Amino acid sequence: MARRFFHDHRVQTIDERWRLTTSTLAMVCLGVIAGCAPAVRAVRLPFPTAIDSVWYVSVRARDGGRDTRTLAASLEYGVAIFRRTATDGPTVNVEWTLLDTTAMSADAFAQALRQQVAALAAPEDYAVLYVHGFATSLHEAWKYTAEARQLTGRRAPWIAFCWPSNGHGIARPRNGELLMRAYHEDSVSAQASRPAFARTAMELVEALDRQQLVMAVHSLGAQLAGESIAGDSALRATLRRRPLRALAFLVPDVETAHFRDDLLPALVDIAARRVLYVSGRDRALALVSGADGTPRAGRRSRPALTGPTLETVDITDGVTTEGWVQRLFGTHHAIRRQAGMLFDLANVVGTGRGASCRSTLGTGVRNDDGTWSLRRVSLPELDAWRTCPAFGVEP
Repeated sequence: MARRFFHDHRVQTIDERWRLTTSTLAMVCLGVIAGCAPAVRAVRLPFPTAIDSVWYVSVRARDGGRDTRTLAASLEYGVAIFRRTATDGPTVNVEWTLLDTTAMSADAFAQALRQQVAALAAPEDYAVLYVHGFATSLHEAWKYTAEARQLTGRRAPWIAFCWPSNGHGIARPRNGELLMRAYHEDSVSAQASRPAFARTAMELVEALDRQQLVMAVHSLGAQLAGESIAGDSALRATLRRRPLRALAFLVPDVETAHFRDDLLPALVDIAARRVLYVSGRDRALALVSGADGTPRAGRRSRPALTGPTLETVDITDGVTTEGWVQRLFGTHHAIRRQAGMLFDLANVVGTGRGASCRSTLGTGVRNDDGTWSLRRVSLPELDAWRTCPAFGVEP
């Protein structure tokens, strides 16, 4: 897909009739961004078209209005507005068209986000800070975040933290490397983005009330976020004072021993809840693990990676929106197809329900070792979680 950016950050993906309406859409969606999307029942979309929006904070520099892989000197705050065309059915078949982007000042961004979350009734009054993984362009970061959010069925706004990853999975070979060079370059970019991420996280937790932020970090993005929290004293002090509602690792690309021995102890007091989603089918993590000979925390293991401060959820057999081609040949790494995991993240973890809610809803089973496994079942009604006890007060 061509990525053609104007100097004023607009994206040239629409015809003339849309150009006159996108400014109006931007103003409307800034007021009711999360409310722009219709409710989702299971993985069905009840209406053929909708307007969806994604908040973003980007540290990717632009050159002549075009997205680059260079680290920007300052953060860019804004909203990406999509037109979503969907067909109703047992699986989601959605076409996304980027209509416009609206850049904002840091103060305006924080104020608008705070107002949006305040309009939501507790315990649904939260926002999700999403950190994408390897090989994701700026446009893909917006689009994939929109796709993931609509599968949750919740109105909670999602903020995509966009760091300068490759945007494609293969770089030109060097020293015999073909598939791994881009991965190593992205690892360097992730580490270089840590100061910008720390600033973003601090600004967001200060903008919202206590425990209104859920941090969801995917794949290589877990290295960026985990190392930032563990190594940045200012960020840790802020999060101790204003803890996250939850910190969710979505099949993280972090060495298992490092995650267990170094990161987990540093994360205990900065979030009310820490959740690790693992998979036994993720081929991307299997490739990385095989290439450097070290297991990854996001891969299912025996015995399971767990602990008294960690809630481990196996998504291997959970609900997905993958077609048969993806099931046979895909990497099973993209979270935007993990409907079961996203439902769990938004409706169990996000709303602050206890882990036993998975048994109540029938979406998961508790294993003998205390971990959980999601099931491939029809997802329940969106308000079914209201019958579940709150996290921390389970019998």
